[in-house]
Amino acid sequence: MFFVIVLFVLILIFAAVLMYFFNLAFIGHNIGDLDDINSPLNKPLWKYKDIIGPCIEQLNKTSYERVYTQSFDRLRLSARYFDNSCKKTIILFHGYRASAARDYACALKEYFDLGFNVLLVDQRSHGESEGRLITFGVKESRDVLSWINFATENLGAEKIVLGGISMGATTVLLSCAHGLPDCVVGITADSGYSSPEEIIKLVAKKFMKLNASFFIPFLNLLCRLFGNFSIYNANVLDAIKNTDIPILFIHGKNDGLVPYEMSVTAYNSINERGRIVLVDGADHGLSYLIDKNKVSGEMKSFLSNL
Repeated sequence: MFFVIVLFVLILIFAAVLMYFFNLAFIGHNIGDLDDINSPLNKPLWKYKDIIGPCIEQLNKTSYERVYTQSFDRLRLSARYFDNSCKKTIILFHGYRASAARDYACALKEYFDLGFNVLLVDQRSHGESEGRLITFGVKESRDVLSWINFATENLGAEKIVLGGISMGATTVLLSCAHGLPDCVVGITADSGYSSPEEIIKLVAKKFMKLNASFFIPFLNLLCRLFGNFSIYNANVLDAIKNTDIPILFIHGKNDGLVPYEMSVTAYNSINERGRIVLVDGADHGLSYLIDKNKVSGEMKSFLSNL
């Protein structure tokens, strides 16, 4: 009897720990205003707040329309549309627990100058978009299709480029597995990871000193039970191998979260129709700020030829 009680207690403890990590990784939380660069939430970026802060202010002053579409699982998704009276539109997807304005404010004018309208998306469970779970790009990649359809049917988009940073980069790359329409002529992917499984393992090892290989099957069970998705069914290399869409990979060589080798591996798998720019000294998602001339030049060359 004592053994049964101990076993039951251990199972309860394991379940509690598992639910804690599931909540930490997958549940969307209203953690505060990420568009405020002075918020403690943005402390890792305070070194660059004199650059990012004015860009966010300028973005908020720029005329835009708040637009909405519906996801495949009936969530209301939100985005800001900046009409530049162009035939080409770039749809941008921000990173994990980040904000669209913070991640892309500094590049908005550049996209305008390159002749793009900009659709700045709030990913599910972020900003003004609905959703309870963040799925590391699994369901988000299907939301990409919803936004493409919205842009062509409601905004008159003739040519579309998809762009993403961090989880947003993985999101747009994974969307290739769903069969993108011919109007999508290019993809930019900044600091993307190769799969949800791999990034969870890396983060657990780096920040929690845990070997997540044992926990991931149980976490995946919770993902299936509470979110109807699997973190095993999403891999960037599998997603991009059968697409002929040109892809520009961007990654900082000092990325302390997502190893730049993940982008190198993805690029090498499609190098005849891809380009890659690696930035020395740039941490996660900061390549554009660290070496604007290099990244901007590569982006201009890539986007101008689409």
